[in-house]
Amino acid sequence: MIFCNKKILTAVFILLSFVNLYAFEQTLTPEKDITVGDKVSLNIKAEGLSVNSLNKEKLADLNFGDFELLDILQAADNSVDFILSVYKAGKTELLSVEIPYTYEDQQKFVKTKALPIEVTSVIDPKNPPQDIAGIKGIIKFHHGILWYIPFFIALIILALAGYFVYKFIKNKKRKPTPEEIIQAIPPKEYALKQLDELAAEDLTAKGLIKEYYDRLSDIIRFYLARTYSVDTMEKTTTELYQMLRDKIAPEHNREIKIYLQNCDFVKFAKLVPSEEETKKDFDTAKGFIEKL
Repeated sequence: MIFCNKKILTAVFILLSFVNLYAFEQTLTPEKDITVGDKVSLNIKAEGLSVNSLNKEKLADLNFGDFELLDILQAADNSVDFILSVYKAGKTELLSVEIPYTYEDQQKFVKTKALPIEVTSVIDPKNPPQDIAGIKGIIKFHHGILWYIPFFIALIILALAGYFVYKFIKNKKRKPTPEEIIQAIPPKEYALKQLDELAAEDLTAKGLIKEYYDRLSDIIRFYLARTYSVDTMEKTTTELYQMLRDKIAPEHNREIKIYLQNCDFVKFAKLVPSEEETKKDFDTAKGFIEKL
């Protein structure tokens, strides 16, 4: 009889643990009428779940399918909004993901439900763009093509001469632009100089944590842009990761992705790192510049 009661108590305990681990509310806004490029909010509400309780290192591995994670925000009702966007039209699916977080010193996770979604194209199928113009009539020359060649050569010579004269006069009068001054400094030297200037400003001591991580992120992005000739400043962290896949070692590329996403969480999700973490993040940025 006692053995039977123990089995029942064990089963009840396991059931209660399971409910505590997976109980959550999930809401997608908007649920329909989603157009390519729109932002949608996947709101998750669970016990102990907040922006600060999320496992930041594992968030980079979340796979929402055709949807890209842009931001994570703390909602007023203590739930968490995962801001997503989609760039593919047609029928798709917001994939189920396991979101890890820590609550009362215990590792927990929420496993979201997959949602079928139809994404509308920004192009009106009833009025497609007209990319092909109509065929024009044939132009007839009164002289043979060879008769016009000397004129073409003379025009090219005059155009080149005018261009070089213009460049000579312009370069002689003007001073170098800030961009040209920067381009004259080697990328590594310039990036390290910017880090020294950032450290001297002591933004963290002034409480300007968001501005501090914004500058750290920009320094790394600008260094990568100059070193690997890629457009990094206007790209999302995920897009930058894809652009660098064939340019740097995979382990370094993954480290950069996680680092920049952590900077994004401080800038946009209002995470507040400790003084030790800010010092570590500064040293990590310097390490990237020195080894890449």
